[in-house]
Amino acid sequence: MKRTLWLRSETKPFEQRVALTPAQAKELLDRGHRVVVEESPLRVIPIHEYKEAGCEIVPEHSWRSDAPLEATIFGLKELETDSFPLPHRHIHFSHAYKDQDGAADFLGRLHFAGGKLYDLEYLTDGAGKRVAAFGVWAGFTGAALGLDLWIAQKLGLNMNERGPLTSYRSSGDLVEELKTRLSDVREERPKVLIIGARGRCGRGARDFFNKVGIEATLWGSKETKGKSHIKEILDYDLLVNCALMTVKSKPWLTQEMFDGSQRLVAISDVSCDPTGPCNPLPIYGSATTMDCPAEYNELGGYAVTAIDHLPSLLPRESSEDFSSQLFPHLVNYMEGKIIHGPWERALNRFYKAVYKYHTEPLVPEAPFPREDFEGTIHQGPIDSAPVVLQ
Repeated sequence: MKRTLWLRSETKPFEQRVALTPAQAKELLDRGHRVVVEESPLRVIPIHEYKEAGCEIVPEHSWRSDAPLEATIFGLKELETDSFPLPHRHIHFSHAYKDQDGAADFLGRLHFAGGKLYDLEYLTDGAGKRVAAFGVWAGFTGAALGLDLWIAQKLGLNMNERGPLTSYRSSGDLVEELKTRLSDVREERPKVLIIGARGRCGRGARDFFNKVGIEATLWGSKETKGKSHIKEILDYDLLVNCALMTVKSKPWLTQEMFDGSQRLVAISDVSCDPTGPCNPLPIYGSATTMDCPAEYNELGGYAVTAIDHLPSLLPRESSEDFSSQLFPHLVNYMEGKIIHGPWERALNRFYKAVYKYHTEPLVPEAPFPREDFEGTIHQGPIDSAPVVLQ
């Protein structure tokens, strides 16, 4: 069966990544599907490579008016805040399932227009692990920015004066630049703590520090679970938080714990969920940006960098890695193989989020319909929300 995948242009500033390479697009075309690619001034892979692969090329943002209803709109980052309805199927990272600002409005735009979301963050295997993630690259670049921030603090510099940040051709280039900057503080090296060090993100952070010759202290849930106001963290120069929090936790640090005399002066919050209820670091107001990468608390004597699309600093490497992880599952999606797998779980999670804001909860024991891409109705309970796979 022929399906349409519409690769949209990203709207988030500085977002150069993409989750589909030209070679993968060609494979979908060879399987009989239609692949439409929007022009983009930012995308790291030039549009001519998609054209040479045989894709249809259309103007950026044209999915809003031109994409047929049966098309799946494929992107990476969340859509811009707006009010127009969203009747299509969407695949992207929405950041809308943890009570973030604007979540109810965004989910309502989908729900009331008949649209659906397969959030890439919740595309998981049977064990609950993401089938594709940028975590390693988020940790790698987050560690680099954290070190850069610490160096700036030591030299009395404002990191924001170097903004906007720009992407690197390779991870090797990023490592060499930070090694050069480290030489500005001579032989001094920071005492580094990585929280969430054993996950994908933490693995990337460890890899970066190993490559620049810094040995970091590694913490996992054992050191933080159930704890609050953890004063030991203040004894480090640089904190890199890589912990993925899915339930509300006690604060590990609060602004009141900083009086300017602590050793901790630089924090890289790679997990970056400042407006969500699961944030264990309520010590800064909002996510920082490529334009303004650090938030300074002069009274507390510390600075935070918390950018929510860090792998954009290494767009080519991170895109190729992520798309290679995702592509086998994307093939299944395009061929309608979504029941009892990651796509069904992702859609189930979407409905749970929608019904939290827009519908009274259903009785968990009640059966409800499921539809596959063919429109066949399947009866049976799945968790506590209706799953309509269409």
